Amino acid sequence: MRILLTDTTWAMAILAKKLRDAGFFVTEAGDVAELLEFARNGQQDAVVIDPDLPSGTLPDLLRQLRAAHAQMPLCIHTRDMDKADRLRAMTCGADDIFDNAMTMEEIEARLRAYVRRASGFGSPVVKVGDLSVDLDRQSVHLNDMPIHLTRLEYELIETMCLRNGKLITREEIMLQLYAWQDEPDAKIIDVYICRIRAKLAAAGATDDVIMTSFAQGYRLNTRPAEVLPAAA
Repeated sequence: MRILLTDTTWAMAILAKKLRDAGFFVTEAGDVAELLEFARNGQQDAVVIDPDLPSGTLPDLLRQLRAAHAQMPLCIHTRDMDKADRLRAMTCGADDIFDNAMTMEEIEARLRAYVRRASGFGSPVVKVGDLSVDLDRQSVHLNDMPIHLTRLEYELIETMCLRNGKLITREEIMLQLYAWQDEPDAKIIDVYICRIRAKLAAAGATDDVIMTSFAQGYRLNTRPAEVLPAAA
C-alpha cells in the first residue's frame, strides 16, 4: 500500500521509517504544494498529515484533498490537538487522528483497514477467483498453496487486487512502485509479471490470472462482481 505523508517534523520522519519497516511504500512531501502534487499525479492509497505545516493550513489542505479524492483515507498524526481542532479537522475531511496514545501496530491496522474499505472490501482477505490476497499479512495464496513473492511482486498483485479487476496502466504501476525515485526501464514491469505468472503456474494455476491489455497495462482476470471478500 502506498502512503503519502508530510515530511515536516521529526515525528513524521520516524513514522515514515516505521511504516516502511511494516511493508508500506511511503512517499514524503516537504510542504503543502508538494503533497498536493504527489496526491494528484501518483497512485496514493492514503494520506497522513502532521498539522505543523510550513505553508498553508490544515483545514484548507484537508478540503482540497477531499474535494479531489472523495474516497481516499485522510489521517492526521499529532502529539497534541485540542478538541475544537479535532472536530474541525474531521468536519473538513479527516477520517482519523493518530496521537501518542496509539501504538504503531494500531496505526498500521487502521491504515490497512481504511485503504481496503476505500476500495470496497470489508475483509482483509480478498478472493479473486482462485487467488486469495491477505492485505493485512501481505500474503498471497492460490487455492491453499502459498505464493512466495518479493516485496515488489506482492505490491503489484495488491495494487491490481485493490483495483477490483480494473485495468492499471504501466504508468500507474511505475508510479506505484517507484514514485519520484530513479525509475528503471519500464520493461522491468514485464519481468515482474513473467515472474509472478511463473510462480502462479508452478502452484497449479490453470488460467492466466493476470491479463495483459496490449500497450496499456494489466488487470486481474476477473469481472468486478467476482472480486469478493473471502469468508471469515
